[in-house]
Amino acid sequence: MILIADSGSTKTSWAHINRDKTVKYFSTSGYNPYYYSGLEFQVVLRTELIPLIPEANQVKQLFYYGSGCSSQTNCQRVEDLLQPLFPAAQIQVHHDLYGAALALFHRREGIACILGTGSNSCVWDGYRIVENVPSLGYLLADEGSGTTIGKNILTGLLKGEADPEITRVFYDRYELSFEKALDLIYKQPDPNRFMAQLTKFAADFIHNSWCRDVVRKSIDDFMTLNIKLYRNHQHLPLAFTGSIAHHFNEVLVEICNDHGFIIDRVLQNPISGLVEFHQSEMKKG
Repeated sequence: MILIADSGSTKTSWAHINRDKTVKYFSTSGYNPYYYSGLEFQVVLRTELIPLIPEANQVKQLFYYGSGCSSQTNCQRVEDLLQPLFPAAQIQVHHDLYGAALALFHRREGIACILGTGSNSCVWDGYRIVENVPSLGYLLADEGSGTTIGKNILTGLLKGEADPEITRVFYDRYELSFEKALDLIYKQPDPNRFMAQLTKFAADFIHNSWCRDVVRKSIDDFMTLNIKLYRNHQHLPLAFTGSIAHHFNEVLVEICNDHGFIIDRVLQNPISGLVEFHQSEMKKG
């Protein structure tokens, strides 16, 4: 049996490939070793994951692709947390960007992009990441991400940039006041998750010119400040995965056209592409 995980900061998608090659999908809370403790991850695994896998001790291979797993230290930390729960498994931990590239292109080359709660991109040669304009996280530079779009939506509303009707609807929907909004950002835990949730508001009102402009600018910044920095960007296929790429697909296509890019593929979640890849590898074996 094979277990595959695609883990972001807010949600982890899992796929369990059984002996008969059937696949079960489920999800748990997300994990990022830069933001959350190992204890928090263990609680998630024991309370949300293990009850869904009654034969955890029979999992033979576990492929974990996770946000924050960009260093050997963090990869080892995640492996050490997983191993006691899956004692018979050979565990491989990779960065979520590696997983996204594998899901989008398999063994083809291209530029793989994540536009989800966070954003990232890389040039993939079919086997490894050969170029990466680093993502700096939502506090510094995370263009095109759900957190950045949500932050810009909230900033514009608090500063009075949006039209009065959209502003009223926003405060009513989230039962917020100016003061309560600031409290959620500066005094409560996980402000990035709160800001990422605000992309749902942007999606619901994408035909409002102000909301659309906020989304367009963030995705356009992603193209300009990330994709165009790759040396061979004009000659490589471009593919996307993540909730932002999926839900704002129309805006994404417009901006890619503006920059002269042709989109090869868009996956809402890398897990489907990862299952495709690992099933094809199983057939080879």
